[in-house]
Amino acid sequence: MNRSATIGIILIVIGVLGLTFVGSGFGPGSWGPGMMGPGMMGPGGWGMMGGPGGVPLKTQYDSNGERIYYTGVSERTGPIPFQGGPPWLTMHGGGCVSCHGINGRGGVPVMMGTAIPVDIRYATLTEEGAHDKGNEEEAHPPYTDKLIKRAITKGLNPAGKPLDWTMPRWRMSEQDLNDLIAHLKVLR
Repeated sequence: MNRSATIGIILIVIGVLGLTFVGSGFGPGSWGPGMMGPGMMGPGGWGMMGGPGGVPLKTQYDSNGERIYYTGVSERTGPIPFQGGPPWLTMHGGGCVSCHGINGRGGVPVMMGTAIPVDIRYATLTEEGAHDKGNEEEAHPPYTDKLIKRAITKGLNPAGKPLDWTMPRWRMSEQDLNDLIAHLKVLR
């Protein structure tokens, strides 16, 4: 075989391997928000967002609140607008699960973020004394439903201090906020 034929075969093999890896969810073209590639952080090695290509692990939702939590999309109004948050959220979309994880416990640093996402399970947010230990931010009183809604929409903790810039300020309806809080209550 001549040199040109050898180079041609090598390029074909590289191309086939590239398509195989990208098509199977491996490689930079398949990475999604909060992911560092296969085998890295999160459940099943797919980051906090879910399966290959940044696709959430769920495709069917038990409630509108769960849909919002996973996708940032309301079944009533469609994609929920927001300000701020990590730059990749604007480019790729996503919901609470992108940073706080499937079970709402947070704890894994957000790509290009400055803070570790906190536990947003309702029981933890509303627990008396849970936020005076200085473990994830300055001490503050427990959240109430009204204060959770304010954190989601205005980015303020119960003491009125701003949350980290990586927390998007979502512009959602009262119904969607209530649905999302109802979902936070079922996270364990």
